[in-house]
This record gives sequence, structure tokens and C-alpha cells, in this order.
Amino acid sequence: MRTGRLLLLSTLTLASCGPLVEEQATPGERTDALITDVDLDGIDDAFEDQLAAKFAPEVRLAPDSIDWARPANVDWYLARVHMRFDHSGCPDCEVLALATPTQSNLSTQSHKTKGTFCTHTSTVYASNASRKEFFLQPPDDNVHKGTTSSGWRVYVHTKKSVVVSGGYDIQYWFFYPYNDSYASVNHEADWEHITVSTDAVGNFQSAWYAAHSGGHRYTASQLKWNGTHPIVYSADGSHASYPTAGTYPTEVSGFDDHSYEGGPVWQTWNNWVNVGEKNAPRNGQNFIKYGGRWGEVGELDATSGPQGPSFQGAWNNY
Repeated sequence: MRTGRLLLLSTLTLASCGPLVEEQATPGERTDALITDVDLDGIDDAFEDQLAAKFAPEVRLAPDSIDWARPANVDWYLARVHMRFDHSGCPDCEVLALATPTQSNLSTQSHKTKGTFCTHTSTVYASNASRKEFFLQPPDDNVHKGTTSSGWRVYVHTKKSVVVSGGYDIQYWFFYPYNDSYASVNHEADWEHITVSTDAVGNFQSAWYAAHSGGHRYTASQLKWNGTHPIVYSADGSHASYPTAGTYPTEVSGFDDHSYEGGPVWQTWNNWVNVGEKNAPRNGQNFIKYGGRWGEVGELDATSGPQGPSFQGAWNNY
């Protein structure tokens, strides 16, 4: 588990014609030499990590008899996929061979488009931009099942809050190799998340639980807790996040989400990593610079693999 170092939270300033007086500073925004800010987001990295560890959620998954699609981690997945490029109306092209995608090379690829008669043109797209033509695909369907619990990892992104003035938003992103939803509305790879919002000194204010294209914001009294860790119920198949076990309506009438007690319990504070920012990743998490899809391209966007966290609207908004 990553833990942050403790910081001296005050500075001394000289009062005009008077003695030294202590002035309280906001923990995450020190500007002196004690600050480390690798991801260049204006927040002290150690303070980010303290918040991440404090509020890392407990995720309760559906029982094995109900849902077989489990979480995984990025490096495990990359070792089992190849990168391809989708040419609409023409055969796909391989960009990276099976098991060769890595955190370092995901965002450094380029590929030409195809034009008339499916021949390549001079137009070149790069995988570090938002290009849904690039996609990762596991040839082995067993990859869809995810890993054993020891391989489940949560990816943390901390930013200045968009809902609490002077506060912070701590996002926890969960990766699943497969979304096993209703009928044929399934797709490879699934990125889900919750966002915990705090005040300027790191006190809990609210949490956003993402579900499909939306979500809901909850106060502390509306959530269940394991100490300082909010409890999240991951819906069967869709992995949408809810505050309790139960049935929840979705955007599509008649197709409800279901969450359950009695399944595996994922205590994310045992395996997490702070990814930093897209243009300045932390801890070697360079996958956040990759702008393509994380699963195969389907007939519809809803049946295609999603883009990664930093290329989704929620990255900055929730």
C-alpha cells in the first residue's frame, strides 16, 4: 500500500514591525522546498497520496455464481493483448503484436489511414491523441474473466475539486477486461470510477458514484463505511457503482442494474497507484497518455471498448 509522508502544514511569516507569527497553509498547496509535484497539478504529491490511502473504497462485487467478469490491472492486460487499427470498411491492421504493448509504447504509436481500394494514405494518426481507431484486443477469451484478487489494482487521480471550493477530488478508477451487460450490449474492457470530494484540509464532503453515462452524488450519511473507506457495490455485468445492494434503473427502461451482498470484497487500499496527470504521469503509469480504445471495436460505440480514464469526460468533471 502506498502511504504519503507527513508534512509540516504551517509557515512562518514576518509581521510588519512585529514578532514572528504562524500562518496556517493549505496542506496540498505549499510552495516551498518541501513540496514535490511530479504531475505538475499544483497539489503536493505526498498530500495526494495521503488522501488516496485514506478514502480508497471497499468494492463489493457480485457473487461468482452471478458475475464471472472480474477486475484486473493494466500491466496484466497489456501482456495479453495486441494493438490494432480499425479501418472502417477495410481490414484492420496490426500495430503491436500480441504481448508487446507496454506502458511505455502504448502512446508512441502511429498509423496511416486507408482510402479508396483500402490502400493507405498519407494521413497519419497518433495513439497519444483521442483516436478510437487504435484498439487493444485479447485473442484469448479467458482474458475477459480478469485476474485473481491479488491482481486487482485501483488507479487514483487527484485534482482540485470542481464541486468544493478550495477542496480536492480523488478519483478511483477500476479496470475490468469485460463488460457483460444485457443481451448483445457487451464490450471488451471497462473503466469505472468513483470520486471522493474533500474540503481544503482533506475532510470528506461527498462522493460521486459513476453509473453508465451518469451517476449520483452522495453525502457521508447516505453511504456505508469501513472506517474512512466508502463502500461501493459493483453492479453485475455493467460494474456501475452504487451505495447499497439492490436494483437500480438505468437509462434503458426495463434493463435494471443489480448489486449484491455475498460476493468478493475488494479492499482497494491494499493495491493502488497514483497515476498523476496525462501530460505528467506518476509512478510509471504512462498508459494514461494512450488515446485509443481498451477493447475491440464493435458494431456500435456501446459495444466497443472504451477509451482510458484520461480521455473520458469524467477525468476533469466528476
